[in-house]
Amino acid sequence: MNKRIRALKNNQLTQSARFNSLLLASLAISTVQAAPTHVVNLGSYNSHQINIDAFGQNIPGDRGNEPTLAINPLNPANIVIGWRLFDSPPTAVKHGGVGVSFDSGVSWSNARLPALPGQTRTDPVLDVDADGNFYYQSLGLGGEDRTSVFKSSDGGINWSEPVFQFNGDKNWLAIDKTGGPSDGIIYSTWRRTSFPNPDPNYVPKYFIRSTDGGISYHEPDVALPVANFGFGRLAIGPEGDVYLSGIDESFLSINALGVVRSGHYFLKSGNAKDPEASATFSAQKIDMGGNSVMMLSEQLQLPNPLGGDGDVQIAADQSVGLMRGNIYMLAHVVPYDWLPGKDPLNVNFVRSTDGGDTWSAPIRLNDDKPSASSFQWFPMLSVAPNSRIDAVWYDTRNGTGVAPYRFSQLYYTYSWDGGLTWSKNQAVTPLFNTHLPYSFINGEERPADKIGDYTQMLSDANGAHIAYTGTFNGEQDVYYLNIFPDCNSNKRSDVLDIQQRLSGDTNSNHVPDSCENITVLGDIDGDRDVDQLDVNQVIAARNKPASGASDPRDLDKNGVINALDARKQTLLCTRPRCAV
Repeated sequence: MNKRIRALKNNQLTQSARFNSLLLASLAISTVQAAPTHVVNLGSYNSHQINIDAFGQNIPGDRGNEPTLAINPLNPANIVIGWRLFDSPPTAVKHGGVGVSFDSGVSWSNARLPALPGQTRTDPVLDVDADGNFYYQSLGLGGEDRTSVFKSSDGGINWSEPVFQFNGDKNWLAIDKTGGPSDGIIYSTWRRTSFPNPDPNYVPKYFIRSTDGGISYHEPDVALPVANFGFGRLAIGPEGDVYLSGIDESFLSINALGVVRSGHYFLKSGNAKDPEASATFSAQKIDMGGNSVMMLSEQLQLPNPLGGDGDVQIAADQSVGLMRGNIYMLAHVVPYDWLPGKDPLNVNFVRSTDGGDTWSAPIRLNDDKPSASSFQWFPMLSVAPNSRIDAVWYDTRNGTGVAPYRFSQLYYTYSWDGGLTWSKNQAVTPLFNTHLPYSFINGEERPADKIGDYTQMLSDANGAHIAYTGTFNGEQDVYYLNIFPDCNSNKRSDVLDIQQRLSGDTNSNHVPDSCENITVLGDIDGDRDVDQLDVNQVIAARNKPASGASDPRDLDKNGVINALDARKQTLLCTRPRCAV
């Protein structure tokens, strides 16, 4: 292992020298004025475009996809989004796009990470540590292929020179923010493909970590235990255990949807959090209710031209509540018995309440009627600090025309009980054509470039933050979207409505009483809310006999409506000062 550490350090020193000249033109987003952006609206939800010019306007002809985001834990209004940034007009060169907001996503400024001459950047991944330091992971292609990490300690405005991690793609990054002994450790994984390495004796382990704040990265002695592992994510348990999700990319079969892979996996390490230990993982095959599938040919009628259908999502509950430690996985799946003409892709969910030892039966989260043209893909999963689970995906259920599979919108559902029950699916964006922009050669339509391979979502107590790719301008653009439970469609999170007593939650199920068919004590007018209107009805009937044993105005059940009932009524008010 010492030999490997020396090789890594030598690589870092070599790369550092090469990037010295780039530091003269280092990334400084502060030179670009933040501007309010183009907004796409659906109901309570606004999508703000990120890849914009200094005036907040769309840049015609550019392209952006594979967005990722992180939120500053010390200042939640500070959001950073990264993406694959293409030139305008598009070329084969891709850059590491960076967007920064300090007002909760209303206005954005952006720039690009530096790269070696002739190098193109791809596979961006963002995370942030508990001290508010942002880390931007990206694969650089051309010259020397290498995945490296940039660091920003000022909210995403300025970024350090990159630190080399490994040679590989479909990478992911996660940082421990548990507040325990392992807080601050940076973990990464990548798929079982590798690029040439200067060290001829190097054997990739497909897992790496940094215990010194990103100054250096070191692999364990033993590789991950699943062959051809990839297309997954990382999650950190509340005690610092490290979880990986992914698939075995080994070939299983081919069908009209593409290449079917051999299974979903959950990997767990209890010692990766120990800086003195060489990390080891156990592996478990998980029944997700179907197989993973990847596109085989651009001629297939699929929603993502030339691209995948998403990766395997994993999230862990780090709350202090009863569901602390629960682990959840979400994936797009093709049913095991799928045949042409049947429903092709769904998003399925599983849960573990014992640290990953056992898993539930899979649940289909999309509630649409099965259809041969209904694809649910690009799943996103996140757990809030109050244990709410948020799930979002791209969905073609409302696609129209001769090619409905080309038209997707984001759909949302959430669970307050650890994934046992879920809210009704809700569209949170308008439809957009994932095959834009079209290109025609000699009068024949040619496949558009893929819309990337993934998107990302992060939850807070009130809702969830999403970075996604849409084509509302006729081309691929990156958007920021804040979603939240909103059963009464008042454009506020139900969590805030209850917290601020704008609505009651008498049965403590996190759903405003006004949205449920329940009886609320003290509710006289039947609107499932107790306010001054209800109090007025009690006062108006003061000293009159109750209409019967069930009269809601007679709260003390003495047969007479009196001043004591009015006083009791005011204590039941679901709004501050019993306001209407």
